[in-house]
Amino acid sequence: MKFLPVRDFDVVAAALNFDTPDCHVTGGCDLYTTKAAGSDKKLYKNIDKSLESQHAAMLKFGASLSPPQRESMAASLNLSRSSPFGPLSEISSRRTFAYLIATLNASHPDYDFSHVLRPTDFKRERNLRKVMVDIDSTLSSARPHSSSFEPPVARSFGSTTSPETAVWGPQIWALIDKEMTLKDCGIFSYQPADDPFDGEESAIWSLHYFFFNKDKKRVAYIYVRGVPVMSHSPTLRPHPNPQLKRGNLGIDAGANKRAKFWLGDVYAERIVSSDDEDDYVDDGLVWNRDADGELEEFAGDYGDYEDDEMDEDDDSEQHKGSVRGVSEDIASRMELE
Repeated sequence: MKFLPVRDFDVVAAALNFDTPDCHVTGGCDLYTTKAAGSDKKLYKNIDKSLESQHAAMLKFGASLSPPQRESMAASLNLSRSSPFGPLSEISSRRTFAYLIATLNASHPDYDFSHVLRPTDFKRERNLRKVMVDIDSTLSSARPHSSSFEPPVARSFGSTTSPETAVWGPQIWALIDKEMTLKDCGIFSYQPADDPFDGEESAIWSLHYFFFNKDKKRVAYIYVRGVPVMSHSPTLRPHPNPQLKRGNLGIDAGANKRAKFWLGDVYAERIVSSDDEDDYVDDGLVWNRDADGELEEFAGDYGDYEDDEMDEDDDSEQHKGSVRGVSEDIASRMELE
């Protein structure tokens, strides 16, 4: 696989990275040619060999079963070698699978996806419009006040967008379509049972989509995830509480240490310091204390939650409707011959 540095895809990637009060959204859109380099050929051979070994083991296990057992377990044993890419007995199906594994390895160099080969981690997406709506609605929900989902008449596909001003919308799909011809692409989503990217930062949602154009010998890979912001971020001003005074550790040291641990150096610099010797260390639990610093187990009014949820549902339905309209309009244009 060879990475293709396309300037328009820098704009696409920029639209997949933003922060909101509730979520850090990070992602990218990488473009590769499927022309095999030396290391790719070795990877493809190893994948072929591994798939053959897996199939041989399945056949051996299936042979040890009684006919009724074998028939009932045929699907789980994958004896027919079916997969989202087609029958794995065919070279073209195995090669498509290998392309996506190579793409994952190239885009996420800290991981090696060739060690866990599960074709069932992928799903064939047969509806371009549905995929576009999924991405649009997810990003729109994460960035609800964005103006990028206006009706198509309000925006021009030919308008130029810089990475600094990039927001996901119709113009972003136009940039991808220009390089990939989306209506001619095979589309796959990556949905592993165990998300390999969930290390110290567990995402509340993530999307992984591959657009494979066999004629152009190209793969475009869109990946994006949302990581929640800490609700008790130490960037808040320390709350004075005489019961939480700490001996030799000052406000700045304690808060900065927590900020660096949870959010990194950039956010640690935003700590609000205090020059008062009698200030006290904030434990982050400021939401459930009264004016005297005493804990209140049920500080807050829960009576309005039901009404708030109903209002949010109404807003969500209206918003999703506008997103769907935009995606369907764009998809219909792309599907025109």
